[in-house]
Amino acid sequence: MNQVVTISFSALTENVKIARVVLHTFLSFRGVFDKDIFDTELAVSEALANIIQHTYKGEPKCIVMTAIWVEPDTLEVLLRDFGPKVDVSKVKSRKLDDVRPGGLGVYIIRKIFDIMEFKDVQGGNLLYLRKSFLIPPKKPDMDVGEF
Repeated sequence: MNQVVTISFSALTENVKIARVVLHTFLSFRGVFDKDIFDTELAVSEALANIIQHTYKGEPKCIVMTAIWVEPDTLEVLLRDFGPKVDVSKVKSRKLDDVRPGGLGVYIIRKIFDIMEFKDVQGGNLLYLRKSFLIPPKKPDMDVGEF
């Protein structure tokens, strides 16, 4: 059975940390390696920053984040906003040799997630992200009498 968690929050930069904590906890419970959790949090933070900055232009409108765990090893993240439609043809990273701050969010998201695509929805945008993880084998529970 898939595990699902959904949160909605105002598009404020301080709320990105709340989304990260939720994602961190969600992935920790599934045994995902810390490095993979960090990378995933980073990519989702970049996507949320893009919604806040480019779609909502700083207005604290609603973002809905849904994390879905698809057994045995896959995360799907849905980021829903209610702003103007994104022109998908303009969603790209700047060149890596163009050294300056900003503009690498899309590059980071595509590097970390296996799939990044916009789904067609009424009234806003839905960013679909998907990533499969290498999950370490679970250690057998020790019985108290095994010492």
